[in-house]
Amino acid sequence: MTAEHASRRRGEALREAVFAAALEEISLVGVRGASMDSIAQRAGTGKAALYRRWPNVRALALDVFISTLEDTMPASSPDSGSLRDDLLSSLTTLSRELDSNLGIVLRELISEAAHDPRVSEEFQTRFGLAKQMEALSVLQRAIDRGEIPQQVIDPYVVDLPAALVLHKVIMTGTAPTATEVEHIVDAIMLPLLRNPAQAIAHR
Repeated sequence: MTAEHASRRRGEALREAVFAAALEEISLVGVRGASMDSIAQRAGTGKAALYRRWPNVRALALDVFISTLEDTMPASSPDSGSLRDDLLSSLTTLSRELDSNLGIVLRELISEAAHDPRVSEEFQTRFGLAKQMEALSVLQRAIDRGEIPQQVIDPYVVDLPAALVLHKVIMTGTAPTATEVEHIVDAIMLPLLRNPAQAIAHR
């Protein structure tokens, strides 16, 4: 790519190039080993273009992670008419996205959150809360269809499926397989939701 071509890129084209470059750079050397200059070089642009949008590599990494998941897991939650299919769809998409350099960025961000609580705060504000609301919508539709009993959904149950996916990525560096996603849905989530009284009885 020529410097002239790079300088002409604006908006979404530049954003995509920077995100791809940041994913590659961070997956190789980590957040602390990466620099805005090296990411700019990979993207074929000047580092001033990066600093206009992100103050540092940590902020860029967080934006890459959240924006990529927002793009692949849109705001509208799955609505297939089947709770099982909706859960499978959501978890399969999340697992697929994290079984890549994005999973490495996630692990890097968790490490950075120990040094900067703003990382976890922004993640929860921009992504966590929205996904919790979407999960609740999926479950409420299942209640309305009569697939699961009328119940007050335990917030830990709402968070559980995504938490299990994230846990495996963090602990092993690999995302759940299709078989493991089915196990999470069929052996854990659906029994909890279909028999809430039994779950309460074991507390």
